[in-house]
Amino acid sequence: MSDERFSERVRQELARQPTDAGSVGRAELAALVRFAGTLTLRGGEPPRVGLTVETRSGAVARRVYSLMQHRFGLRPELSVRMPGGLRTARSYQLRLGAGAQQVASDLGIVDAAGRPVEELPANLAGPAAIAYLRGAILAAGSVSSPGRSPHMEIVASSPTTARGLADLAGRVLGHDLHATAETRPRVVLKSGERIGELLAAVGASQAFLTWDDQRLRRQLRGDATRLANADGANLRRSIEASAVQVEVVERAISAVGWSGLDQGLRAVALARLANPEASLAELGELVDPPVGKSAVHRRLRRLEQLAAGSEDPVEGGASGP
Repeated sequence: MSDERFSERVRQELARQPTDAGSVGRAELAALVRFAGTLTLRGGEPPRVGLTVETRSGAVARRVYSLMQHRFGLRPELSVRMPGGLRTARSYQLRLGAGAQQVASDLGIVDAAGRPVEELPANLAGPAAIAYLRGAILAAGSVSSPGRSPHMEIVASSPTTARGLADLAGRVLGHDLHATAETRPRVVLKSGERIGELLAAVGASQAFLTWDDQRLRRQLRGDATRLANADGANLRRSIEASAVQVEVVERAISAVGWSGLDQGLRAVALARLANPEASLAELGELVDPPVGKSAVHRRLRRLEQLAAGSEDPVEGGASGP
């Protein structure tokens, strides 16, 4: 599944949430207009204010239309622009002429003097805060498809708006989030866990389950790969150490002969030469009587000293572990 298809799946699920005409619906509509809307001002006395919301998602267009109708009793003019020229995809435009000033003022898009406001509405909390985040994701959000590297972003119109949205999402999730304006103002999440939490919080429960399932699968695959790599590295180190130990045993025998080795050293030397890839614990099980891993290690160290000529053959031939 492509990122765009999964993002549209999220939008469709969010657009099916119950429509509210109160403060929750107002918060969601405020975000939809803030992140997908454009205000226009035409000359005249008094000047005429227009409001256009544009989206590529039919589900989002229906959501805006429904919220406008429930909140203000208005029916925006809906038009569809087909692909062509520089447009690569179908888009939907909802226009308001009469009533646009009232809508923009009520939603906090403009102040009392009609000037645009970049800050988010004050006192967003509880269900209204979640609804605002839902509207922002509907209007300008995108999320990578499950199974790919986690990435979610919400594009904003200004750095001020992006920072405000990051603060709001951080309060809802209980984690510090950051906005970026390196190329364009936006809020970016790259933690699979945080993305899943945000999807669940705004009501995209099915998308969250799909996302979280794939995130866990990806994590398990990563853990399995790391364990396999670690096991492979341990095996290589064990084989390399065994090869060194075989060489040590051969040099010790050349230096003092089999007669120069006590019974314990001879048993470990024979076990190592006959089983060059066995671990120390396995070597301990092969000698008679069986000994522990530490005892095998001590005997191999004594063989190494004999091979280097740093231990007296007489002392080395004394009985011991």
